[in-house]
Amino acid sequence: MKGDRIFISVILFLVLPWALIGQTIRKMDFHNQNITDILRIMADEVKQSIFIDKSVTGTADFYFIDSEFEEVLYQFANQAKLFIEKRNNAYYISGIRVVDDLISVSAADADITILVDSISRHVGIPITYDTLPRAAISIYAQQLRLKDILEIIIRKYPEFSVQEDKNGSFHLKRTEATSSSPGRLGSNAVRRDGDLYTMEIQRASFSAIIALLFKTAEKEYSMLLPRGSDPTLEQLYFERKPFDQLLRLVLEQASCDFAEINGIYYIFDVDRRDVLNNYKDVMVIQMQNISVEEAVNLLPSDYRSASFLKINKNANSVYLTGSANQIQPIADFLTMLDVPSQDKSILRFELQFLKFTEFFPLLPKELSAASPLAIPDTNAFVVSLTDDMAEKYKSFIGLVDKKNAGTPVRLKYIKSEELVKNLPPSVQKEEVIISADPTLVFYRGTDEKQNKFIEHLKLIDQPKPQIRYQLLVIQYQRNDNINWNRSFTINGNPSDDHTDIKSGMFSNLLNVQFDVISGLGPQMAFQLNLQLGEDKAKILADTTLNGLSGEKIEFENTNTFRYRDTNIDPDTLKPFYTGVTREIKSGLTLGINGWVSGDGMVTMDVKAKVSKQDESGTNSSATTNPPPTSERVVNTHVRTKSGTPIVIGGLLQIEKVELTHRTPLLGRIPIIGRLFQDIIKSDITTEMVIYIIPYVHLGDDSSPNYSKRCEDLYKKYILRE
Repeated sequence: MKGDRIFISVILFLVLPWALIGQTIRKMDFHNQNITDILRIMADEVKQSIFIDKSVTGTADFYFIDSEFEEVLYQFANQAKLFIEKRNNAYYISGIRVVDDLISVSAADADITILVDSISRHVGIPITYDTLPRAAISIYAQQLRLKDILEIIIRKYPEFSVQEDKNGSFHLKRTEATSSSPGRLGSNAVRRDGDLYTMEIQRASFSAIIALLFKTAEKEYSMLLPRGSDPTLEQLYFERKPFDQLLRLVLEQASCDFAEINGIYYIFDVDRRDVLNNYKDVMVIQMQNISVEEAVNLLPSDYRSASFLKINKNANSVYLTGSANQIQPIADFLTMLDVPSQDKSILRFELQFLKFTEFFPLLPKELSAASPLAIPDTNAFVVSLTDDMAEKYKSFIGLVDKKNAGTPVRLKYIKSEELVKNLPPSVQKEEVIISADPTLVFYRGTDEKQNKFIEHLKLIDQPKPQIRYQLLVIQYQRNDNINWNRSFTINGNPSDDHTDIKSGMFSNLLNVQFDVISGLGPQMAFQLNLQLGEDKAKILADTTLNGLSGEKIEFENTNTFRYRDTNIDPDTLKPFYTGVTREIKSGLTLGINGWVSGDGMVTMDVKAKVSKQDESGTNSSATTNPPPTSERVVNTHVRTKSGTPIVIGGLLQIEKVELTHRTPLLGRIPIIGRLFQDIIKSDITTEMVIYIIPYVHLGDDSSPNYSKRCEDLYKKYILRE
């Protein structure tokens, strides 16, 4: 017999672990339940040992079908950011994990003291602390050092600091110098006006606020809080409140309450849930016509949360607890369900393809008279029906609730993404299905709505206007001794023999692509021609840019200068190189974003930037760190007609220049040579002027022939042909 017992024990010892692995847990549905309650229910279902650490906090939603217990447990732990360790056929669940001295923490609304104690127990390192704030914290950190974790936990409380001892332990120290005190509050932080009080406090300790309030009211109080419990309160602004009301508002912030006995106010701490319960409403709904179980089963899943709803089967009643915004929609829905039955049953129907708003207008009068009710946040409805009407509803739903493959619609000019973003009011987003081809969409809807969609699509599917920008950038230069503001006029008539003279005055613009004569006028053209000939003006950019309406285009004409970054050695105070090569760009950068309105006007956002590198940077070695630069920027928002130029000026820069003229031979003799030198100092002013002419192209216009255009203008204005 003894041998048989030993044999049976050995068999159980070998078989039991394998039996536990294959345990199946039945499907469950949790809504806003405490995580610890979910774990205990799952463990009780399969009779399995689960040890839950105090660091496990918060609530969760979780639904699973029939599955193996261990698979479900690990899935839930992954969702709730928890860590599982299996030892001796038991599961240890915690919000803290330690791997190679690195700590991972996952906690929601956890008490700071409990969290610190749990971390200390897991890492095996003593953590002492002064009295910590009575507050909850949510934290999710992965693989950090212990000191980093502690600093994150107390970061919100500047009066605390993390101190590491020589033996490797830690202490969370409260610094008295930074803690709030009654003396630090201004005397006007709490003001009294008769029996009413006004409070304006940005940040202070709880004890300091209470002391100042009672001192202002000339009342007595006794603080019955745990020693060292003194949370910091912020943003307390109340105006003209009675004393008891103002006191209660302050105490709620610190999770406290008071009782007045013989004129003395006794202040004590309470659970924060008790404070919140004061602001919750309780509503009792007595179901008259249907059972409470049937009514609750018809509720949407979001409404069945245990935190809001409790049922009493014996009284056939529903108890709702929460704020008015939380429980009023549930009460309204239950009231709609509780109607006289008259041999009818309340049935729920789930639509697969049609929305209820689309399905209801299709109902015949016989079926719509039953007044079906849509279930919020679902594609289902409930309706009170007899057995015969229920069969008719099922038959009708099977007839109309079918998947519509959709009609293909080919887009000409716009992409499917643009269509979805700018749908006409006759179409809903769910009725248009985009495909892999950006020019093809499928429309699902009635024939009547499809015809409206095709009509509206003709107005939307239009090519965007194209804008051609003629761009000319000129740099003008002048100094103190040169006057370049000259005016020019064209005199004479076609019979005068001055053709050669006028041709010469126009010769410097023949190679310019920009339509200067037509766009800026002959007067400006002749003036620019002369300035180019005398080197008082220089063309920096002469190009044509093309872009669609509403799209930004950019133009750059820059030089790139590269240099090596340097740092100063703190020991030798000498520069050393980091090996990092950096870049500085100088020159012209222009950005244009034009939009064509319905009347053909062009509205443009123009951003121009001209940067210049100092000459010393150009000639110096590549180690200049960094080379000096100057920058001029102008932003403007303008509107003009197609073909009408805009001018952007004002990008001025003044440079001081020193020129030395020497008498040959004599001027280079040391010391005496200064008598034969002439030094001229002058200010040179450079101005950058940008000319832009936008042209709107609504169709497929061919690109202009600039050579032919210049030839025609030459014959018109110069040869007078």
